[in-house]
Amino acid sequence: MKAYLIKASAGSDFSKYKAETGGPPQNIFSTAAATPKWVDLEMTDETIGMKTNFNSHADLVAIFMSTPDALRAYEIADRFRAKGKVVVLGGLHTKFMQTEAAEHADTLLIGEPEEVWEQLLADYEEGQFKEKYERTSPFDLSKLNSYPIDIIEPYRYNYTWSVLVSRGCPMHCDFCLVHEFFDNFQLRPVENIVEEVKKLKRAGVEWVELHSDNLTANRGYALNLFEALAPLKMNFYGETTVLIAKDEELLRAAQKAGVKALLFGIETPSEEALKAQGKSFVKPAQIQEYIRTVKRYGIEVWGDFLFGFDEDSPNIFQEASDFIQEIGMDNPIPHLMIPFPGSKTFEKLDTDGRILTKDWSKYDGSHAVHRPKHMTPKELENGVYWLWENLNSGWTAWQNIARKALSGFSAIFGDAEKF
Repeated sequence: MKAYLIKASAGSDFSKYKAETGGPPQNIFSTAAATPKWVDLEMTDETIGMKTNFNSHADLVAIFMSTPDALRAYEIADRFRAKGKVVVLGGLHTKFMQTEAAEHADTLLIGEPEEVWEQLLADYEEGQFKEKYERTSPFDLSKLNSYPIDIIEPYRYNYTWSVLVSRGCPMHCDFCLVHEFFDNFQLRPVENIVEEVKKLKRAGVEWVELHSDNLTANRGYALNLFEALAPLKMNFYGETTVLIAKDEELLRAAQKAGVKALLFGIETPSEEALKAQGKSFVKPAQIQEYIRTVKRYGIEVWGDFLFGFDEDSPNIFQEASDFIQEIGMDNPIPHLMIPFPGSKTFEKLDTDGRILTKDWSKYDGSHAVHRPKHMTPKELENGVYWLWENLNSGWTAWQNIARKALSGFSAIFGDAEKF
C-alpha cells in the first residue's frame, strides 16, 4: 500500500513565513512518523515550492491544511477524487470546519494523528472507512517517533529542522488556536529529544527549532532540557513568553545550550488590548527591561505584534513604532490579527456580524477579514503595511543593524532575509 502526504499551500506570504522560520510542518511529518512500516510513503510540502504529483500511484492521499491554504487543499482533493483516489483531509482548518471539509474528502483526520492514522490505514485495507478519525485522549509523547529525514531531506529547509518538545499551551489567549486544537499541555521526554537532535546533527542539520508554543512553561523541565542539549553544540531557537527574563538561571542554561534566538508574543503596546485577549500577564511597561535582560545572554529577541483588536485605533501604529524602537527589539514582526475559525475571537466577531468574508484565501495575513471597532478595515491594512515599511527602511533599519552588530548578532540560517 502507498500513501501520499501533502501539505497544501496557497503560496501566501503567511505560508512562506511559516515555512522559512519554522522548519518542516508538524502535520505531515508527525503523520509520516506515525505511519507503519508496511506502508510506502510519498510526501510533498508545497510551502517550500514542491509540486504536488497528480500522477502519483498512491492508493490514499492525505492533505493537510491551515485556513489560508484551505481552498488550495480542496482543489487538490477534488482533483485526486476525480481520478478515483481516496482522500483524507487533516490539519487545523479541518478540525474546526469539519462539515465544509467533509464535502471534499472520503474521511477526516482530526487532531493528533498518532494511532488513529494507523487505524485509518488498516480500515482502508479492509475497505471500511469511518466518517472521521479522532483521538479521544492525548497521545503519550514518549511514544512519538522521530520525524523522517529521508523523504523530504533537511537541505529543503536550509538545513533547519523542527524537533517537537511539547504540544498545547497552558495559556488561553482568545485569538489563538493552540489550546483549542490540543486538549492538554504535554511535554516530550528530554532523552527522546536529545537522541533526535543527535541524529539530525549527523545528517548535517545546523539549526533546530525547539518546537513548543511555550518552551519554558515548565521551569524544571526546561532546565533539564537545556542542560541535556548543551553538550551537543548545536544552534537552537524557540518560542516562549517574555517572563523568562525574570529567571536568569534559566537564561544562563538556555545560553549554554546554544539557544540563539527566542520569539515572544508581545502582540501590542496596549495593556487594555492584552487584558481583553486574556494575556494580562504581559505588561508593556516592563518589556524593555525584559528584552535587555534576555539580550545580555547573547540571545536575539524576535517579537510578534498583532493589530486589529477592538481596543486599537489608527493611532496604534505610530504607538507601536515608537514602542518597538524604544524597547530594542531585534526582529519585530507585525501582523494583522486574523480571527481564525475555531478561536474565541472568530466566534465573537462572527456573532457580532463583523466577519467580512469567509473566503479563506484572504486569511493570509495580508487582508483585513473583520471590521475593527475603531478603524476601517482599509485603515488596518494600511497601518500594518506602513509599520512594516517604517521598521525596515532608512534610519530605522540602520539602527537595527547597528544594534544587532553591537550585541554580537548572528543571523539565523546565515541570511537575514529569512525572517
